[in-house]
Amino acid sequence: MARRLWKRKLPAREEKQYKEKRKLESAVFDVKTLQLLSNFIKKKIVKSIDYPMATGKEADVFRASTETGYLAVKIYRIETSNFLKMQDYMLGDPRFSNMKKNKWDVVFAWTKKEFRNLSLFEEFGINAPRPIAFKKNVLIMDFIGEEGVPDSTLKQMGTETPEKTLESLLGFVKKLYKNSLVHADLSEYNILMHMGEPYIIDVGQAVLLNHPKAEEFLERDVRTLLKYFKNHGVTKDEGEVLKWVRDRGEVTLT
Repeated sequence: MARRLWKRKLPAREEKQYKEKRKLESAVFDVKTLQLLSNFIKKKIVKSIDYPMATGKEADVFRASTETGYLAVKIYRIETSNFLKMQDYMLGDPRFSNMKKNKWDVVFAWTKKEFRNLSLFEEFGINAPRPIAFKKNVLIMDFIGEEGVPDSTLKQMGTETPEKTLESLLGFVKKLYKNSLVHADLSEYNILMHMGEPYIIDVGQAVLLNHPKAEEFLERDVRTLLKYFKNHGVTKDEGEVLKWVRDRGEVTLT
């Protein structure tokens, strides 16, 4: 008599989680990406990929274990990345003037761009993950968190000192501008709160001042920050803030 194999039916919640995990794995961990991760493991940059900390249409960020602690691994999706939008943020950037126009090369260039921008943030003394390594669509950087637990965004947890946090962020905006760089997508969604201090993430779209929309992006960044903090009891005049940011001197912001 033939054996009949029965598949255990998972509870609805577990079934949903299982399907989401398989969907994520199939979208992110293609053969080429797995080879890249394997090379990082062989070089002992990371020991293992633990779990996803943030997922999105264009990229996913995972916690990775090392011999001494943790790192963050950002993997850009080749198939679902909006490479046309990515190209727009590279206009006028001499670092990518020879970039090819196919999807793969754009995503690889974007990963390289984020690594370089993170390096500039570190050079300028701005709170952001320290870049460790990159290859093609994989970027490795510092893990921002405590005891292996990733920190939450400003949107998720807010801040107990909104006025101080806003001053810090505007100081970062001014310092970037002074060094000819604009974040171009700064909001409460890409600011982590680490031990009471704001850390800026997702810097791939940051542009040099020679980008045709750099000033427009700067105004949007400032407007977005002021709108968020106004809802938390801190009000500043947008025109005055922009004047202060663009002033190359050390004028005090009131």
